[in-house]
Amino acid sequence: MTHRTPVSALIGALAAFQVHAEPGPSLLTLPQDGLADYSGSGGVLSGVNPHVYIKGGGMVVFPIDTDNENRTVGGGDDVTLRSDVGGGWFVAAGVRLGPGPKPWSEGMGFRLEAEFAQRYFGTDGLYIDDVQVRDLDGDLEVTTIMGNVLVDITAGNLRGYAGIGLGYADVEADVNFVSDSDSGFALQFPIGFETQLVPHVWLDTGVRFLYIPNLDSMSDLDEYRLFTTEVYAGIAIEI
Repeated sequence: MTHRTPVSALIGALAAFQVHAEPGPSLLTLPQDGLADYSGSGGVLSGVNPHVYIKGGGMVVFPIDTDNENRTVGGGDDVTLRSDVGGGWFVAAGVRLGPGPKPWSEGMGFRLEAEFAQRYFGTDGLYIDDVQVRDLDGDLEVTTIMGNVLVDITAGNLRGYAGIGLGYADVEADVNFVSDSDSGFALQFPIGFETQLVPHVWLDTGVRFLYIPNLDSMSDLDEYRLFTTEVYAGIAIEI
C-alpha cells in the first residue's frame, strides 16, 4: 500500500479541480480592455466614479410680483413690488459622482456644485390691488454665491437634473435716484436638461427659481423680498 503525504494529497486535489473546473474569465485573467464590461451599472467594478466639471452661460430673468410688508408709503396694507424682465449670467464648478467611468455612463449621479451668478432688472412700482401707489423707476443688480446639491439621471445623450441651492445674495438697488444695498440668505431650485454635443461637452438648459427674503434697503420699503424665475442656457465641460 502506498502512503500519500499531506502535501502530495493537496497537489492531487488541485490537479483534479483544474481538470474539472469550468473555463471562464476572472478578474485575474480578464484582459485590460475587458474591464469596461465589468464596470457600470451592476458590474463587479461599479461604484462611485468622480468627475469634475465647469459650466457657464446666460439667462433671462422674470421677476415675480411679491407682497411686501412694513412699507413707508401711506396706509397699512401690504404692497406688491413689480419689476421688469431682465438678464444675467452664471458660472459654476463642481464634482459629479457618476454611475460609471465615463461622464456619459447611464444611470443616476449626484453633484456638489459652487455657483456664482449676477442678474440685472428694473423696478416698475408699488401696487395695491393692481393700482399703482408709487412709481419706482430704478434698477436692481442681484449677485448670488450658492452651494448646490443636485441629482441627475443619464439616458443616452440626455441627462436631466434637479436640486436645491443655499447661499448668499447681495442686492444693489438704484431707485428714484437713491442708491442702497442689502445682503442676506438666498434659496434656489434649479431644474434642467443637458444634451451631449461631443464627448465631454454638454449643452445645458433649464429653469431656476430664486428666492431672497428679508431685504430692507430699497427706497419706500422698510422690508421687501425678491422672487425670480430664470430661464438659462450654457455649456458644460465634464471630465
